Amino acid sequence: MSEQEGAKQFEEAIRARFYQGFKEWNSGYEGWLRWCKILYEPDCHYNVYGKRLTLKEYQDLMGQFFSAYDIRLGDLDNVLIEGDWGSIRYAVYVTKKQTGEQYELKTMEFVHFKNNPQPIGARVIEGWAISDTQLH
Repeated sequence: MSEQEGAKQFEEAIRARFYQGFKEWNSGYEGWLRWCKILYEPDCHYNVYGKRLTLKEYQDLMGQFFSAYDIRLGDLDNVLIEGDWGSIRYAVYVTKKQTGEQYELKTMEFVHFKNNPQPIGARVIEGWAISDTQLH
């Protein structure tokens, strides 16, 4: 396989990770945790609301969010892939469990991937997420 063909395959693997991730995300916190073992490198970092988190810190933060909110991802509005980088834009639909108050967050993520040999494949080494509304 040529270098160009290998790069194209890697970009397609990143795209597939994004779409599969959306299916897994909407299966609740436990489903998301299972997906984390596939999607993220063990030593990856995720930047949320301007704070750089380890994978464990990110998982704990998401656990807090899932305990306080019902969270559902909408469709992927945009998926852009170039080399080992991907970016996505999408809506997140959130209902505060305590009050029933509903939010729609417009979210963007920029994600750096590592190309591992199969069966591991494309995995996140660092990501940045930002929404127009911050959950507390």
